[in-house]
Amino acid sequence: MTSADMTLLPTGEVCRLLGIEERRLKQLIRDRVLIDARGADGVRGIPEEMVVKGDNGWEPLAVLQGTLTLLADDGFTAEESLDWLYSVQDELGERPIDALVDGRHHRVNRIASTLAF
Repeated sequence: MTSADMTLLPTGEVCRLLGIEERRLKQLIRDRVLIDARGADGVRGIPEEMVVKGDNGWEPLAVLQGTLTLLADDGFTAEESLDWLYSVQDELGERPIDALVDGRHHRVNRIASTLAF
């Protein structure tokens, strides 16, 4: 996977959308609510699919934390998790991130639970 496979929102933009300070964003990343990536330019950002417009404004994709925690428990690094989320998986017929955005997190998590090293 390359950074060309995803569009990254600058961390400052994510903070503005979520109405939080940068230290809170760092905590969300540590807690696996969000995950950050390094773009081709070397600047870190948050993949745009992970920040969604909810009923009360912008928010992290709610189902993402469970999937990221499951992948981490399976032994995946943050980079490996991003690679898996943004690569088409035969079992899904699409990228897991797209299935998560569409609300099919149970299926995604069922597949992810079989990936333990």
